[in-house]
Amino acid sequence: MVTAFILATTKPGKEKEALVSLGNLNEIKDAYTVYGDYDIVLQTETKDLDDLNNFLLKKLRDIPSIAATTTMIAL
Repeated sequence: MVTAFILATTKPGKEKEALVSLGNLNEIKDAYTVYGDYDIVLQTETKDLDDLNNFLLKKLRDIPSIAATTTMIAL
């Protein structure tokens, strides 16, 4: 199991829209809106690094309200 924390920046004013879209993804275990350089912090769990990569490239980046992400893999 791979746990990763993803810091996401949304398009201006689209935080709530992004959270609704993120709520439909099974890989996301927790999601928080935050203040600061990022708008949303996600905790994810995937089977392995390949699944994490597929999640990032095929699911997360397809959400129109997400502008950018930074991924940190937990050890």
